[in-house]
Amino acid sequence: MTRNELVQEALYMAENITQNFRSVDGSCLYMSALLAAMMNDQFSVETRFVTGSLSVAGYTIFAHNPIKPKLTKKSDVIEQWDGHAWVELDDLIFDLSVFRTVFSTASTSRIQSLFEARFDRGSAYLVGQKNKLIEMGVVYTPLELLSDDDATIFIQNADRMGLINY
Repeated sequence: MTRNELVQEALYMAENITQNFRSVDGSCLYMSALLAAMMNDQFSVETRFVTGSLSVAGYTIFAHNPIKPKLTKKSDVIEQWDGHAWVELDDLIFDLSVFRTVFSTASTSRIQSLFEARFDRGSAYLVGQKNKLIEMGVVYTPLELLSDDDATIFIQNADRMGLINY
């Protein structure tokens, strides 16, 4: 599979997930887990399901708060977590939930304006080359790598919470 075919297939997956996922802010762990699992099932290249921080124009949008310690507890659903998750494939960032959260009522007008200056407000998800995003002042800093088993936990939780529309 060529890189272009790989990216096209990943975009198809991203579109499918965003169309079939209940529109709620703060769904990055669940949407990213689903995309990472789909990509890992279909592609022979390494995808990375990560958590970390996101800043725009030097302003921290999401700070990093480790999720791994919460996964070791025996709770069914992780309800409170302050952080951000996305999927990386080579030099590409796939962030399926950022616009849902940024343009929700949970976000400040300052954060919304930072994104409006760089992206179309009607975008369903963000996919971009890491270096191009950095040039735009959008910096994703991966700090925690999550496993396939971790992704499974989040997918099962999303299903339990009724976030995935079949």
